[in-house]
Amino acid sequence: MTHLGWQPETSENLSPSNSHLTEQLQKHKSLLDNLLFLSLSLSEQSDLRSFLELALTCTRTMTNSDAGSIYLIDRSTPIHTVCFEVSQNDSQPDRSLVNFAVPLNQDSIVGYVALTGETLNLSDAHDLPDDARYRHHKTFDYDIEYHTRSVLAVPLFDFQKQTIGVFQLINRKVQDISLTKQNVQEMTLGYSDFEEKLLLAIACQISLYIERSKLLGQVIPV
Repeated sequence: MTHLGWQPETSENLSPSNSHLTEQLQKHKSLLDNLLFLSLSLSEQSDLRSFLELALTCTRTMTNSDAGSIYLIDRSTPIHTVCFEVSQNDSQPDRSLVNFAVPLNQDSIVGYVALTGETLNLSDAHDLPDDARYRHHKTFDYDIEYHTRSVLAVPLFDFQKQTIGVFQLINRKVQDISLTKQNVQEMTLGYSDFEEKLLLAIACQISLYIERSKLLGQVIPV
C-alpha cells in the first residue's frame, strides 16, 4: 500500500516545533472540553452552590489558577457586604472561607470590583500602583498562611447591569505545584488578556444561572 510519504508522528520524529504545536492543540482541546462541560452544566445542575463550585473548579483548571472564589453581594442588611459563596485553594485544600465577608466598599480588591463593576487584573497584589483606590489586605494572607500574588477579579452583573457578585482567581501557576511563600514569585505569572476575556465570558454564564436561581426561588443574597 502506498502511504504517499506520510508516516504517523511519534515522540521520536516530532520536531521541537511540532511538539510545541501538539502541546498547544492539547491545551485548546482541554479548554474547549471544559467550556462545553460548563455550558451543559447550566441546564443540568439544580443547586446554586454546586454549580458555583463546578464553575470555579473548571475555570481554575482552564487558567492554571491555584486558588479562587466566587462572592455574592448581600444587600439585605444596612451595611452591605460581599460574601464568599464558594472558595478553593489547591495549596490549602482543607481551608474554608465560606461565610466570610468583606464590606462593600473600595477598601479591598473584591469590594472595589463589586462596588464599581470594573475588572482588576493585577500581576502582584503586594505591589500596587501608588494611585490605586483599593488595596490588598496583607493581614488576610498572614491569617491564612498564604501569599497572594497575581489576581484577576471580574464583576457579576444581573440583567439590569447591577453588580451581584465577583469572580476572583488567584495565582496563575506555571506548573502544577503547591505554592509556598518561598516559591510563589518563581511559580506564578500574571493573567493574560485572553484569560481576562475568558473569565468575563464565564462570569456571564454564572450571572445567568444566578438570575435563573432567583426566578426558581432559591435563597441567595440579594
